[in-house]
Amino acid sequence: MKNLIFIKIGGSLITKKKPYTLNRKKLREVVEEIGRCKKKFKIKLLLGNGAGSFAHVSAQKFKTKMGYLNEKSKIGHCIVEDDASTLNRILVKELIKAKINAISFQPSAAIATKNGKISAFNLQPILNYLKHDLVPVVFGDVVSDQKKGCVILSTEEIFKFLAKKLKPDKIILMSNVEGVFDFEGKIIPEICPKNFKKIKKYLGASEKIDVTGGMKQKVKEAIEMAKLGIDVFIIGGKKGNLEKCLKGKKVGTKIIYG
Repeated sequence: MKNLIFIKIGGSLITKKKPYTLNRKKLREVVEEIGRCKKKFKIKLLLGNGAGSFAHVSAQKFKTKMGYLNEKSKIGHCIVEDDASTLNRILVKELIKAKINAISFQPSAAIATKNGKISAFNLQPILNYLKHDLVPVVFGDVVSDQKKGCVILSTEEIFKFLAKKLKPDKIILMSNVEGVFDFEGKIIPEICPKNFKKIKKYLGASEKIDVTGGMKQKVKEAIEMAKLGIDVFIIGGKKGNLEKCLKGKKVGTKIIYG
């Protein structure tokens, strides 16, 4: 799809370390920049958000990533899904306030998995939204799994599936850090499969709770998306970074396949 950009708003960017606490100032700043860039570059957008200190907290408590381990896992499934939906709804409300025609797309209502792999995905609503220049907003969610009862699908995993179908021009992952860093605190400008083995030692867990694998898993997913011929960027949420990335200026870490 022409002029389509995927943007993930990291949960760690728009929430604070304290459980269930928003970084309201940063949330509004990011939303305003997204709205400004959409108008300036005349692009179609598909957004996604992470779970931050909302669903990651409950997911860790109930070990939701492991599926149905016991009866408590089932109420855990419900609580984690509600926490994930809550943050997504807060984001969508802010987008609407900023006059962006954003609409929540709940993954657990459209996706089923088998042993962690997507086996069904109803794409039609997203296709319809994009056709009419609405902005679908997906999120990391707990979905029904044929084998495990439930699994957690990260925003990156959902982006990866959608990228195969929709072929966006760019995928931008906005984080609370300015890119991928080495041990000296310098941003690694480019990552590809050839240098990933050398740099994966730099990739640790998130400084906040993250049940989806931290930066190492995010980079792995980004490389998978780059295999489709799509440039993927991991950038910080600092004001102006998104516009620089859309202009093709150097910012953050670029993930390519080659």
